[in-house]
Amino acid sequence: MLTYIVGHPIKRPEDFYGRSHQVARFFEIVAGTQAQSLSVLGVRRAGKTSFLQYVSNHEVMSRYVPNPRDYVMIYIDMSFCKTPADFYNRLLKKLNQSLSGTRPLNLWQTLPDETSLYDVETILCQHPHRRIILLLDEFDHIRTGSFSEDFLTELRAMTSVLDYELACVTASYWDLYQLGEHIGLPPTSPFYNIFYPTPIYLPGLDLPEVDLLIRQPASQSGLMYSDNEVADIHALAGSLPFFIQATAAKWYETKLYGMPPTFNAILPQMVASLTPYFDQWWRSLNQCERLLLHSLGMRTAVDPANCHSTELNAARRRLRSLGLIVPGLNGWSVNGAIFAEWIRQFGDVAEEAENENTAVSPLIRPSELRRLLNDYFDFEELRTLCFELGFDYNFLPGEGKGAKVREIVSYMQRRDQGLERLIEAIRLERGHII
Repeated sequence: MLTYIVGHPIKRPEDFYGRSHQVARFFEIVAGTQAQSLSVLGVRRAGKTSFLQYVSNHEVMSRYVPNPRDYVMIYIDMSFCKTPADFYNRLLKKLNQSLSGTRPLNLWQTLPDETSLYDVETILCQHPHRRIILLLDEFDHIRTGSFSEDFLTELRAMTSVLDYELACVTASYWDLYQLGEHIGLPPTSPFYNIFYPTPIYLPGLDLPEVDLLIRQPASQSGLMYSDNEVADIHALAGSLPFFIQATAAKWYETKLYGMPPTFNAILPQMVASLTPYFDQWWRSLNQCERLLLHSLGMRTAVDPANCHSTELNAARRRLRSLGLIVPGLNGWSVNGAIFAEWIRQFGDVAEEAENENTAVSPLIRPSELRRLLNDYFDFEELRTLCFELGFDYNFLPGEGKGAKVREIVSYMQRRDQGLERLIEAIRLERGHII
């Protein structure tokens, strides 16, 4: 039986490893004299969902706050919310469930597409002595639905009402200023003021936590790792929990079937299986961050002509905060041999694709773009493409792949420089076809 949890969020507190500093910081902020809002940041697969599930567990809360019953943690996955009304409807149902089945004071039945902030506040005002913490996971998805700056303004308004106490915890890859800018919220908006100034980042685990995460699940099934095996798994995976779990699971599986696992044998297998995640990371980084990672992977220096020292320092700080680079004996290094090997094999190709001239060629007509999307992208890849372009695949009319492809091209045609952005996105995904 596989003892490592790979892919799914961690549900049981006993299966959650590390993050002790971040957990303590979380409760310092939300459980102080007055609850404060905060932002949790991490790359995809950093464990943001598991972190939110962990801190909202009653047993965990009881270790950090004296009266956990006074707190109501409401978890909402924003990727399921397509409109503000959808969000408020989900929030309304969860509040009713969490607050002992309390119903709103209004007696009419609220329809899902009509639920608003006022329906939610009707319930909140009935519980002035409870501290409500909204855990808004996948907050990046406000880019893809019909959310506007008004929605963020309403969130801020809810945290400022004196009749109840509420705070927001957002979990995302994009920081709040990037998200706000994307949907039209100015950087001077008071929305940002409600959040604790320093986000909680989820980088890699500390060395003792890595050691425990590798050894303990295997030992539960009677399989003991030597110190050298633990060191090899750590060197391969780095210190981000998902990649430790995935690599340790591969090592466990290989050993279980009687084949001696080795660093050099596992490395190419894991590069192949984890490429989709690394590719997502790469597309979301800016040019200077890519150059720094590429230089560390290739063990070369960054050309100052391509990245100013100020930008390079900012890139280094951010990559360290996200856990993509770690300090070593001889300076900085890529976090894990698997990611470093992926950079050596594919990072430079992605970089070249990014640097290509992405202006619309008169030879690439909308009909040709439809053909390329139809021939080279499956349904899930089309969903990801839409997400990267900032709109929701599920909002596109039509049934079937052909209809969806037609609507994607049509939607981008109606946007300023839309086709240029679509072509750039296709090049990043399938550079050889366009």
